[in-house]
Order: sequence, then C-alpha cells, then structure tokens
Amino acid sequence: MHPLKQYLYDVDEPIQDFARRVGVSRQTLYRIISGRQSPKPALARRIVEATGSAVDFETLYKLGGQKVDVVGMRLNRDAPPLERARLKVVLAIVVNHLSPAGQRSPPEEAIDIAAEAVVNTYIALSTVTTRQGPDRLRQALRPVLEEILQEYSDRPPPSLLDQGAALATQLYFQKR
Repeated sequence: MHPLKQYLYDVDEPIQDFARRVGVSRQTLYRIISGRQSPKPALARRIVEATGSAVDFETLYKLGGQKVDVVGMRLNRDAPPLERARLKVVLAIVVNHLSPAGQRSPPEEAIDIAAEAVVNTYIALSTVTTRQGPDRLRQALRPVLEEILQEYSDRPPPSLLDQGAALATQLYFQKR
C-alpha cells in the first residue's frame, strides 16, 4: 500500500481534506497514490510536513520496491575527493593573504573547521549536480571564506571574496 494511502487510512482523514491541506486536487493525490505520477519536490515537502513526517521523502518515493533518488543526480565516483589537509593549508594561506594588516588571525581550529565545511559543501553540491573540479571548489570556497573573514576581520567586498576563492582554487589544484 502506498505510504500516503496508509497514512490517510491510519488517521482516518478523507483524501479531499488532505488534498485541501496540501494545496492540490484530490485527483493529483489519486495519481500519486496509484503510482501514475510522482509528486514534484514542493508538493512532496508539503506532504511530509502535513503528515508530521509520518510519510517521509524516502518512503514517499519508494514505490514498487524500487527506491527513487529524490535528488535525481549523481556524484562522479571516479573523481578524487578533496584532500582536507591540503585544503586547510590553502585556506590558511588565502585567509592570511586576504586579511587586513593588524587584524587577528583565525585560530588553527577555525581553519580546520572551515576546510571541513568546504569539503562537505563540495560533496553536497557535487551530489546534486554533475559538476566537479575547480569551478565547484571555487563555489564551495566562497561562502566559507566570507564567513571566516567576517568573523576575524572586516566584511570583505564581494570582489575580494571572488579573488580569494579563485586563488585558493588555483593553489589547491596546482601541481605538487
């Protein structure tokens, strides 16, 4: 039985009432329950919220015994992962380079956490899209650089953040 149908049965809620709560027609819910239509992500989120997570994304998209990837993208498993230790060194260099003279430097622990944040952001972004490599790293670096520089110095201008992300990417991917 479809998880949404089971939920409606368990809580004794008519499908038309639930359809009104999530903002769709009951016909749309019938198509979802019958497996003729998958809910769009926004509707899936509303269903999960309306059921108090009794129907979650995984069970909502797990129909006919076959799990459907909600994101629908894939990580290039052949691409080498980012090296956190190398990224930590690169971040320390770039943050030092971008910080105004006389400003306090971030502690080593903050740089280490920032490197971990970049790695995790890179992995997350690479999972929801097919892009990896320098452009993806630059995209993952920018918000982390912004946060760490804002915390330990003045608010950096956007152009400086873009230059810093580009420099860090260049340093990370340069030949060893």
